[in-house]
Amino acid sequence: MNIKRKYNVDDPTEDALKASIFAQQIYTKPVRKPEDLGKWRRSHAYSDLVAYINNTSMAIQGHTQDGNDFIVSSQMSKLCKIFNWLDRLVYECHPLGVGQGMLRCVGEDRINVMESTVSLRHKCHHAYRHWVKLVQERVYSILERQIKPHCKHINELAQYLTRSFGSLHNFDYGPGHELMFVFYLCSLFKAGILGAEDTIAAALLLYQRYLDLVRHLTSFFRLAPSYKRDNNVIDDRNVLPYIWGCAQLCRKQPFAPPQWEQPEIMSAHRKSYMLLSSLEHLQKTMNYAALGVHSYQLWCVLSLSNWPDAYDGLMGTYVKSVLNDFCTVQDLVFCEMLSVTRQPFEYLQRAFLGEDKEEASSLSTEDTDQSDEDEESDLQLLDSRHLKAIKKKEMRHTRAQILSAACPPISLHNNLRTDVFLGFKNPSKLSSEPDAVSANVLRRPRLQSDVIRRDSTAQILANEKSNPNKKRTSIESGNSAMLKKLTNSYSEQSYYTI
Repeated sequence: MNIKRKYNVDDPTEDALKASIFAQQIYTKPVRKPEDLGKWRRSHAYSDLVAYINNTSMAIQGHTQDGNDFIVSSQMSKLCKIFNWLDRLVYECHPLGVGQGMLRCVGEDRINVMESTVSLRHKCHHAYRHWVKLVQERVYSILERQIKPHCKHINELAQYLTRSFGSLHNFDYGPGHELMFVFYLCSLFKAGILGAEDTIAAALLLYQRYLDLVRHLTSFFRLAPSYKRDNNVIDDRNVLPYIWGCAQLCRKQPFAPPQWEQPEIMSAHRKSYMLLSSLEHLQKTMNYAALGVHSYQLWCVLSLSNWPDAYDGLMGTYVKSVLNDFCTVQDLVFCEMLSVTRQPFEYLQRAFLGEDKEEASSLSTEDTDQSDEDEESDLQLLDSRHLKAIKKKEMRHTRAQILSAACPPISLHNNLRTDVFLGFKNPSKLSSEPDAVSANVLRRPRLQSDVIRRDSTAQILANEKSNPNKKRTSIESGNSAMLKKLTNSYSEQSYYTI
């Protein structure tokens, strides 16, 4: 008697089917060797990335994270809810196999106290692999619910978001994954999902939620740094919170850079500024050692006298050691909105930080008179070229302030083929198949016209040889009539049809 084997094959869920449909190989990894870094530096993605960081830095000056001085739109609150789901999913994939109901007994505190042994790291990596698998399956449907309907860039946004939580192969996290989340923020502005009013909230609210989740992931799943730590780097995991933290303090400065180590300043401004919270987390991970021991370059930058100079030092180090590092850039993924196509001009946006002239000129009348006399004596000594350079810098500063207040931090993306991007179908169109008229038009009518023109020119030359006394105007009139006939034949049909 033959017994048939019964296989218990579960049907895939709707989220898994949607993920398999959307996750096509549309991304590229063009930086495969150190010689390809020049292609990355001259690309649209590089200039857009630097422009977004600098323009956001100018926008968040003087704003605090716990204040109510910036707008939080409904779309921004929807994007923040995605991280609530990611936090809950972390507890569902507990390394010790504990469900969500027993987390009060042996939850996160027990994992933090336990020593990192080989068996515990194996369990944590297995749980992290399961967490990444669930994120990759469900992120497409969640992004469709939280973003405006019929968005054509769900696949690209999901690619950037899922790759910003660490490496599944090496079980590590570093500045390259942080770059992928900056790509995600840039794409939100380029796709028109976020506007100019969301610039401050994207840095102080949405990025802070990502930062909290990443710190939770690295401690919960035992993720190692991406490369060997060196005391000359700013931080081996996240660099952007130090840059944007210095930009917050460039206006309405509550304290100077060397004063951050004072306990009363740390306790008073820890929840208001991103820089202090990042320095506190760094001190905890390094067992409260001196900052100059484990992060010497960061300690040197924070020893400067003012915050704009500290920002310039951190941004220069970020461009040199992160954006131009092959080990960091080789794993980056590029899609349509952030591509590696060459930029026509190699001009990088620069941030002009500091106090406004109206706020900085709050002096008494006597002081202003003395300052005017000093300025007149100084102006006589300065060269005319130096004066022109100062005026040009002031004009750039005012222009940058106007643009940062009125425009989004990065230019919008104009897609020429939005209806066919990533398999998206416009519901207003009944069928995606081209009509018979448009299908015939796609057969290069320009080549047919060239053949007719070639025959017509040969006939005209033959008639000219036979009748040399004929006027030239008749030839030109016949040629124009033939061209008019050709243009009328194709005027009713659309040439650029998809």
